[in-house]
Amino acid sequence: MMNSLPSMLRSLIVLGAAAVALAVPTVAAADTTKQATASMKIEGKQVSAAAWGRHLVVEFLTILQRDDPVPALTTFLDPAFQIQRANGSREDKASYLANPARFGDFEVSGYRVTRGGTIIVASFSIAAKETIDGVVYRKTPAPRIATFRFDTGSWTLISYGNFNAPS
Repeated sequence: MMNSLPSMLRSLIVLGAAAVALAVPTVAAADTTKQATASMKIEGKQVSAAAWGRHLVVEFLTILQRDDPVPALTTFLDPAFQIQRANGSREDKASYLANPARFGDFEVSGYRVTRGGTIIVASFSIAAKETIDGVVYRKTPAPRIATFRFDTGSWTLISYGNFNAPS
């Protein structure tokens, strides 16, 4: 019976350490979610996930209006970024930065924004004068979807999908 006490004690210590190890990522994730929520401010005021999602979409499109969008895109696009266009072409971050789309004036409507922890998904329609690979597209409202992630203190665009304009 004496030999079993140290064995039981070792088992309890191992179980306790395992429980702590399992709890740490949960605590860290909860902390990151709180940081994400705290970062959702426009002009110093806390806003809803819906308002923040709209803000992030407009921020991305506004970057694409710049003469040189690449410096801002470099930090705004997540390392895992991908875009799929309505024509079926796809780009990752490196290839998109080499030849980003260019936007003129745009109108965004029909937002639907959802949030789960550190992820925001925004679907919407956009009417914009857009240039991709030198081709200018007409300003017809077309559906889009964007996914944003909060990590290491900032929100980044992780994926973006363009769809054909409804006929």
